[in-house]
Amino acid sequence: MKRSQTLALWLLILACLALSALVAVSFYRQERRETLAGFTAEVGALGSLLQQDLNLHLEALYQLKALFNGSSVVENTEFQRVAAETLQRHRNILALGWAPRVAQEAAEPSFPLHFLAAGPRRSDLLDVDLARVPAINAALQAARLQGELQATALLPFFAEEPQLRGMLALLPIYDNGYPAGEKAPLRGFIVGFLPVDQLLTNLLQQHPFVDIDLTLLDNTADLAQRILYRHRPQSRPATTAVHLTPLSKVAGRLLCLRAKPTDHYLALHASRVPHLIVVSGFLFTLLLTAYLRMLVVRSAEIEQLVEARTRKLHEANDKLANLSMTDGLTGIANRRNFDSHLEVEWKRGIRERQPLTLMLIDIDCFKAYNDHYGHLQGDDCLRRVARVLNEQTSRPRDLAARYGGEEFALILPHTDSAARTLGEQCRAAVNARTLPHVTSSVASHITVSVGIACQIPQRGSQPTELIAMADQALYQAKRNGRNRVMLAD
Repeated sequence: MKRSQTLALWLLILACLALSALVAVSFYRQERRETLAGFTAEVGALGSLLQQDLNLHLEALYQLKALFNGSSVVENTEFQRVAAETLQRHRNILALGWAPRVAQEAAEPSFPLHFLAAGPRRSDLLDVDLARVPAINAALQAARLQGELQATALLPFFAEEPQLRGMLALLPIYDNGYPAGEKAPLRGFIVGFLPVDQLLTNLLQQHPFVDIDLTLLDNTADLAQRILYRHRPQSRPATTAVHLTPLSKVAGRLLCLRAKPTDHYLALHASRVPHLIVVSGFLFTLLLTAYLRMLVVRSAEIEQLVEARTRKLHEANDKLANLSMTDGLTGIANRRNFDSHLEVEWKRGIRERQPLTLMLIDIDCFKAYNDHYGHLQGDDCLRRVARVLNEQTSRPRDLAARYGGEEFALILPHTDSAARTLGEQCRAAVNARTLPHVTSSVASHITVSVGIACQIPQRGSQPTELIAMADQALYQAKRNGRNRVMLAD
């Protein structure tokens, strides 16, 4: 089976899977949108109920206001009676109190909490000047300026139950009997303690909202006091869907209901249709894959045979390429490899602006050696000298090559001041082998002459310039008596 046919079948399989997945995702998203729309409606209904409940309980303060409007002096017993009746009707209000305005000379008036109807509880704020409590004073000032009901941020109220916290509602009361248009003097504040968390808890008990993470926020308060109530379900809330329901302004506070559906909530409102679509698409694809496998197995066997033969061919080509770049006699790089490597390093030197050193090394009196010892010994001598020179190259980009006949070359990138030292090292290494050469006019053993050229390649220049300089230095070394190192000027 041709590869194009196999590819076409695989594309068909992927198209089937993609189509089934696309249809399933489309159904899933539509269901999710409908679920979130229903969730938004539920949260909106809860927000409306909470708004009504808050307004209903705050109306209790206006019922006490009628008591003060009807009498210029209200005794504690009368206040306790009316407050007890009010608390009986509004059980979520924990306490009601009266803080009269007490004028002070050369100072702001004080508002001590004189009357308090709180049942068996006792507040820490009883007989305390509310204006001296920073959290309450801000609401007092706002109520005085606006003449409307104001509430504080979340704060504790009862000494015996510090964990019981809520908002303190403050309703300003003014003197009666003043003509229209004149501002009446402030008599004091009716104070009501409203536990918002308890109010919302009771509301959730009456109207259960399963698997919804609910948080009541007070956007008017500081960040640390912003959360008024938090209802955490047992399952983990989904992080992708958050709904905010702002409530109408309640006693000067900007309240907001934040709701998150849980994964369990979303799962309960999801159908099985997307799963059935995916399963159907998978089964269809499975049958198609089984058919494809029967066709591909045979094709794979044929491809393996072809790959094995191709691999052997590549190995043979690699060996041939290696032989074409290696000198057959000495085993080091040949002239072709030398020319290619020098060209590469020359261009790299131009880019990097780094010096490049070339050594040309010639075996002294090698013709006489061949004539005396024979060509077999001469070949062995070339191999030994090549091995010695190759041992002097230690870096990956250094190259020792046979340049021609008895002449060798070393390419040394990034080498400048150490060039002569390296040349002497090569010459000394050959001398140290003490290969006999009785017909040499220089010494009784094999020696070499070394010509060195070093240059920083420039744009427009050619590596042949470096070769010519090294060759001229080698000529000077031979002319000056051989067995020496000469550095080109």
